[in-house]
Amino acid sequence: MEEAAAGRHSGDRSPLAQIDGVWGSLAESTGPGLLAALRLALERREFRLAYQPIVDLRSRRPVGIEALIRWPRMSIGPDVFIPIAERAGLIRDITRQVCRLAAEERITHRIADPVRLSINLSAADARTLETAALLSKLVQALGGPFLNVELTERCLLESERCGPVIRAIRAQGIQVHLDDFGTGYANLQALVELTLDAVKIDHRLTRRVCDSRTAREVVLHLGRLAGTLGLSLTAEGVETEAQAHQLAELGVQRAQGWLFGRPRFIEDCEDR
Repeated sequence: MEEAAAGRHSGDRSPLAQIDGVWGSLAESTGPGLLAALRLALERREFRLAYQPIVDLRSRRPVGIEALIRWPRMSIGPDVFIPIAERAGLIRDITRQVCRLAAEERITHRIADPVRLSINLSAADARTLETAALLSKLVQALGGPFLNVELTERCLLESERCGPVIRAIRAQGIQVHLDDFGTGYANLQALVELTLDAVKIDHRLTRRVCDSRTAREVVLHLGRLAGTLGLSLTAEGVETEAQAHQLAELGVQRAQGWLFGRPRFIEDCEDR
C-alpha cells in the first residue's frame, strides 16, 4: 500500500520535479552527498545484516554463517560505501553498529546446527585494542565463543600494528580468518607471523577453477600452504556444482556462495 501511494504521489509531480528528484538521488550516491548520507545512516541505524551460510564441501552441512552489511535505502553495495567510510574515519562506527546488530539478532540461536558467526573487520579495527573489548560483548551476547572475524589482506602489510590486537581477539576464543586471499596484498612472511585460523579464497579465483589450469594450481598450492600452517581453507563465490566439485577435489574444505544460499535478512532466515 505504501509503495502504491508513493507511486501515486510521484505521478502527481510535474516532470521537472521528477527530474530534480532523480538528480537528487544521484547526488546522494556520489561524492560528498554519499558521505553525508553515510553519516545520517549511522545516526538513523539504517544499516542491516544479511546472513549467508558457509558449508562443509563434503557433507554440505552448514558450519558457519557470515554477516554481510547492507544499506537497503541506497542501491549501492558495501564495495562502494565501505571504502568511503574508511577514508572518512567512519568505519569503526560502522563496525560498532554491525556488532550491535549481530548481538540483537543472534542468528546462531535460530539455526539448528551449531555454527559460528563471521563478521568483517577493517584494517582500522585491527589496529586498536578497543576492538577486542567490543567483540567480547558480542561473544557474551552469542552465549559463547561462536564468533569468527574476517580481516583483509591489507592487515598483512601492518602485521606489527595488528598483531597485538589479533592475539587479544584470539585469546577470547574468537577465530581470525584472512578474507579475499589472492587480491594482491599477500605477504607470506606476515602470513607466518600473524596467528590465523583460516584463509578465504577470493571469489575471482573461485570463478576460474573450472576453466583455468593456472587457477587450479594456485588453489591446490594454497591448500597445501594452508595445511602446513594449520589453517582451514574456504572458497568464496561458489555458484555452480562444477565449481564446488572442483574445489573439493583440490582440497578446499569449506565454501560459501549462491549455490548454498544467498544472503538473507534475519526475518527470512528459518527459526530452529
